[in-house]
Amino acid sequence: MTYEQVVNTIDNKRRFGKACGRDVTLEFMEVLHHPEQGMHIIHIAGTNGKGSVAAFVSSILQAASFSSNKPFKVGLFTSPHLIDYTERIQVDGKQISREDVTRIGEILLGKELKLEPTMFDYWLAMAMIYFKEQQVDYVVLETGLGGAKDSTNGLAQLPEVCAITSIGLEHTAYLGDTLAAIAGEKAGIIKEGVPVVMGQMPKEAAKVIAHKALELGCELIEAGEVDKKIKLGLFGEYQRKNASVAMEIVNCLSIRINEQTIAEGLAKAVWPGRMQIISEDPFILIDGAHNPSGVRALQDSLAAEFPNEKFSFIMAVMADKDYVEMAEIIKPITNRIYTVTVDSDRAMQARELAKSLEALGMEALACPSYERALDQAKSFKDKIIVLGSLYFIGEVLDVEKNS
Repeated sequence: MTYEQVVNTIDNKRRFGKACGRDVTLEFMEVLHHPEQGMHIIHIAGTNGKGSVAAFVSSILQAASFSSNKPFKVGLFTSPHLIDYTERIQVDGKQISREDVTRIGEILLGKELKLEPTMFDYWLAMAMIYFKEQQVDYVVLETGLGGAKDSTNGLAQLPEVCAITSIGLEHTAYLGDTLAAIAGEKAGIIKEGVPVVMGQMPKEAAKVIAHKALELGCELIEAGEVDKKIKLGLFGEYQRKNASVAMEIVNCLSIRINEQTIAEGLAKAVWPGRMQIISEDPFILIDGAHNPSGVRALQDSLAAEFPNEKFSFIMAVMADKDYVEMAEIIKPITNRIYTVTVDSDRAMQARELAKSLEALGMEALACPSYERALDQAKSFKDKIIVLGSLYFIGEVLDVEKNS
């Protein structure tokens, strides 16, 4: 099989499986003779911020390895990807090669399982095999959806530390329709005796997580915000909260990392598509804010960095997202908004989105493509903010890379 054939075969698997993802991983790992065993796993869940926290932790660990007398390898597993599936699996900041994806993918597709794996299950299994082959020491593992039933929760290896970055309303059909219910699902990654780092979140959610940690005899560490004197590689005020979660995570590890190395890792962290400035003139910032809490973090950061300023927005979302609330959050800082349709069966159509925004009293125009929307936005002198689905942000980055 070619790389494209392997990726397409995996991609065409069910997005949400008939079986619990955790149970699929349990079976997959058993069939693969538990490649995850012996790794130092850092398990990260949360509504928003888990990708940024994972990027900070990975960067800090790489900085620590570089300065150590005994260098070690750092694996990173995240989702979704923006341009290429290989982004999901990285070792020391380098993406898995297409050749390795093809080779390992063929092995996995040839395995017979009682339960039906999803696309996500295959990529997680591929990551574990690749990490073992690369003799990875530390694995920074981001959950996919939720926590308790998530595929990443089916690994036999006990994590060294668990973290829950934030709690907000998301995927309510799968996780529950209250903050407490969603917090309960995310708290499912907590394991007996394993330290838990908790980011800032509503009291209703924090109470659930604290109770679960107490029940399982876990030390609970509440993160705050890092000092503004510390330079961060990621843009946005809210990243100071994510950086604090990352610092508390590494402080829970058996390896001791000094403050200078932690600061170096925070400064070098990279997380494409999250509050990323891709152009200074004209100013273009892209952000995969795809739910109300993510959009609120974006709005707060823009207001702090550019007080009393309004922007032109380019927006594309999935139809199952709360796009009305997202639009209401950015309305006070919006001059105009251009809508685009994401290349996905689940996409909200640009014209339909524009009509919904106009009903809120916003100036909105549906565009056939990101390029057309950008041309329209450039005719004004506003800073341009591109937001919405991570798949849309991936399309934008692909266009910018090839322009």
